[in-house]
Amino acid sequence: MHNQVTLIGPIGSGKTTASQILAEKLGLPLLDADLYETNPFLPDYIANTPRWAFTTELFFTLARIKKLKVIKSMLQKSSVIVDSGLIMSHQVYTKNHLVQGTMTAAEWEFFTRIIGDYQSDLPAPDIVIHLTCSPTVQLQRIQARGRSFESGYTLEYLQSITDRLFEYSESLANIKETTLLTFDSQKYDLTKLSGQNALLSLLTPLLSSFRA
Repeated sequence: MHNQVTLIGPIGSGKTTASQILAEKLGLPLLDADLYETNPFLPDYIANTPRWAFTTELFFTLARIKKLKVIKSMLQKSSVIVDSGLIMSHQVYTKNHLVQGTMTAAEWEFFTRIIGDYQSDLPAPDIVIHLTCSPTVQLQRIQARGRSFESGYTLEYLQSITDRLFEYSESLANIKETTLLTFDSQKYDLTKLSGQNALLSLLTPLLSSFRA
């Protein structure tokens, strides 16, 4: 069978690097659903987050869904590695607004209804790899790569995103169709062969279910 392997993790945890490693080593296509594009609502969002959180996150989430529309046709041909996927938009970034009080319960429910209509047309991931990393190390990596749009991240924000990810991972325990794997990207350096081998070893017991 063909599998959708989706990688999730906090900012600076190495999702993109890990996705590229798995795609290259396993000879599988990579679908990059992470977002680096300009959001026209960001200036308003920065000035007044509670007012613009819903609109800003909806823009990002719909952009991610647009990228993921090709997943069905890709899975007909082979297994696929997905960087981030819809999970990061909905269950992490947007839900964090609800928890932090910058989105109302009514907005969250409405957002979930909108996304649900699109989500029903997208196949759920068969395997989710959760990359873990402490907020302190996340911030160090973010500062080292020097992306201007990441300059405002704080330890408090990174901790809240980390918390949402662990909450989502815990919810997967009740979903038999999805296998959850956890990889400590702080312990294992993905720039080194030993770290790459540790990542690949996670999937070794499942490789027999993959076919080209």
